[in-house]
Amino acid sequence: MKLLAYTLRGLGILLLLLLITCSVVLCISLGTTEAPPLRPACPDTTARLQQHVNALCQAPRHGTTKLIAHDYIVEQFRRAGWQVRLQHLFGSDGQTHYNIIASRPGASKQRCIIGAHYDSCDTGNKNPGADDNASAVAVLLELARTLPHTPQTLGIELIAWDCEEPPYFDTPDMGSAQHAALCKPEEVRALICLEMLGYYSDAPDSQPQLFPGHSLLLPTVGNFVAVVGDWGSLGLARRTGSALSHELPTVRLNVPFSHATELWFSDHRNYAPRGIPSIMVTDTAMLRNPHYHEPTDTPATLNYEHMARITRALTQLVSDIVK
Repeated sequence: MKLLAYTLRGLGILLLLLLITCSVVLCISLGTTEAPPLRPACPDTTARLQQHVNALCQAPRHGTTKLIAHDYIVEQFRRAGWQVRLQHLFGSDGQTHYNIIASRPGASKQRCIIGAHYDSCDTGNKNPGADDNASAVAVLLELARTLPHTPQTLGIELIAWDCEEPPYFDTPDMGSAQHAALCKPEEVRALICLEMLGYYSDAPDSQPQLFPGHSLLLPTVGNFVAVVGDWGSLGLARRTGSALSHELPTVRLNVPFSHATELWFSDHRNYAPRGIPSIMVTDTAMLRNPHYHEPTDTPATLNYEHMARITRALTQLVSDIVK
C-alpha cells in the first residue's frame, strides 16, 4: 500500500508539473514564419539608410559630440516636412539632453508613436554604435520620408529618444521614461520601439541557442527580425509580425511577466506598464550581434537591404494603423 501511495503521489506531482508547464506555454504566444521569397529592396532607400548610418556614426553619440547626431536628426525630420520639437530631459547628471519629436496631427486625439534611441553606449573603446542604434534611427528617418503626408484619422509621432544607454537605462532619467510620463494611455493607439535593425547572417547557428531545445521553438539562423511584447500588446504584435513577414523571416514573441528580462531592454519598457500597447522590433541585439558595444559595431557590418525591407513593411503597417 505504501508503494502504491508513493507511486500515486509521484504521478500526482508529475501531473501538477505538467499542468504548470502547459499553463506557462499557453501564456506565451509565439509566431514564426519561414523565409519568404525576398523582394528586391529599393536601391534609393538602401542608399539613404546607409547615408544616415554613416552620418550618425561620424562621432560618438554621447557627451558633447552627441549634438552632431542630434542636429542631423532634426534636419532630416524637418526636410521631410514634419513639425519638430525638443523635449528637454531633466536628469540627475545635470547635463542637457533632448528627445527629438516629429509629429503630424490626425483627425482624432489618438496617435501612433514610433521611436528609436539615438544615443550610443560610452564603453571607453570608441564604439561607433552602427547597429546600436544608428540602424534603427536610420529606419526612423526613412519612415519620416515615406509615411503619409495627407490627413489621417490618427496622428503620428516619431521620436528619437535620448538617454537609453547606461548610466540612464532602467532609471527615471531615460528619455522614454520622461516622455511616457506625459502620455495619456487612451490617446496612444500603439507604441513601436525600433531597437537594432541592421545585423543579419545566413550562417548556420548564427542565432545562439538561448536554452536547451531552442531549435524546437526558435530559429538557429540569424536572418530574421523579431517582434517582442507582453500580453497586452498581442494584437499589435501580431499585426506587426504579419506586416514584416511579407519582407523577411519573422519571429513574434509575447510573454507576460517578462519586464525584468532581455525582452524589455529598450524604450518600450516605459510605455507598456502605463497600459499602452507597446512592442519592440529588433534583430535581437546582443543575442545575435557579436559587435554589440564593441569598436567593431561599424556601418560596414549592416545589411542595408534588409533594413530597407523593414522600412517598407513598417511604412505600410503604420499607414494602415492611422488611416
